Amino acid sequence: MRVESKNLTTTVKLAKSTVTAWRSCALLACLVVIVPPSLSRNALADSTLRPQGVSQHIEKSIHKGLEFLKKHQKRNGSFAMGTDHTRQGSSYRIAMTAFAGLAFLASGSTPSRGPYADQIREIRDYLLANATKRHDGLLTNGMEQRPMYSHAFGMTFFAHIYGQETDPTKRNHIRTVLHKAVQLCRNSQTNAGGWGYMPNFHSDEGTLTVTQLQGLRACQDVGIYVDKSMIDRAVHYIEISTNPNGSVRYHPGASPANTRHGVTCASIVALWQAGRYNDPLFKRIGNYMERHIISDWGRRRFHRNWNHHHHGEFIVYYMAQAKYFMRGENWQSFYEMVAAELLRTQDVNGSWEGKDAGQIYGTCVALLALQLPYNRLTTFRR
Repeated sequence: MRVESKNLTTTVKLAKSTVTAWRSCALLACLVVIVPPSLSRNALADSTLRPQGVSQHIEKSIHKGLEFLKKHQKRNGSFAMGTDHTRQGSSYRIAMTAFAGLAFLASGSTPSRGPYADQIREIRDYLLANATKRHDGLLTNGMEQRPMYSHAFGMTFFAHIYGQETDPTKRNHIRTVLHKAVQLCRNSQTNAGGWGYMPNFHSDEGTLTVTQLQGLRACQDVGIYVDKSMIDRAVHYIEISTNPNGSVRYHPGASPANTRHGVTCASIVALWQAGRYNDPLFKRIGNYMERHIISDWGRRRFHRNWNHHHHGEFIVYYMAQAKYFMRGENWQSFYEMVAAELLRTQDVNGSWEGKDAGQIYGTCVALLALQLPYNRLTTFRR
């Protein structure tokens, strides 16, 4: 009887094992992905984890550009305007460094993760070291001719890494820097509501106003207090600088003919980030951009404008963001056009030349435009 009982127990165990094995096989069968013979491996790779409109060629171009930036980062973590010693390497070092940081962040890397985490940390430390040297909150190395540009891009970069920072000491340091930076913006805003090249400058102009607004919105997004009245005054500045046809002047007192394509595109971005999505002013400026600016940057004229238009890179930087925020039916065709032209003009070393401020600037502008569809940076997020 004991032998029969033992055999029965063994049989039951074997039966259970067989059932378990069959269940495992069935589960594995359900997990198998059957790929039709007609679907090649390249086609399958091209359709995964990539935003609409972004091809393998675009991704390779982005990678080459990021590797170019990585190669030209200085030992102290900074970036200069150019890659040689003949340019004004120190004049906008803070702005270029923060700008490169945004390009790396747009790729998905953070200070603690990703292929460019080391570069982002080095940028963070360089910018923090310079911020610590000053007591007024201005983000500069003291050598910029127009330090409010550096201030705006520095705010934007710090705001993006603030929530990603895993070191509590550095996170508190970044928070302090951002609070002081916002306070400096408040103290240096002009009576008209804009900002000038220097803090407490007696005059103001449109490009500085929109870049400060973008930096302030980035701070607001991560919980840094920004007085609403400061934003409202800046929006009013854009309003009184706008012509009836939607073009935007360099500053409110300028002649109606003294309009700037870059300021016009940037004003759309600034209004979007001020929450004026349905404002008639936003729509009026957007309509002007569609009719008179984007039409001037078609496939046959893009390369010419990039190299010869007054502040061509600046225009592309804000035109791409403005179009991304506005979307519309032709966003996809616009992005594909911009991407095709940027890929065509990329240097073999991965860079893009910038007529106004050198290869680092041109490369950062191109990378940020190409990476918009990934929607990774909160400041550039629709």
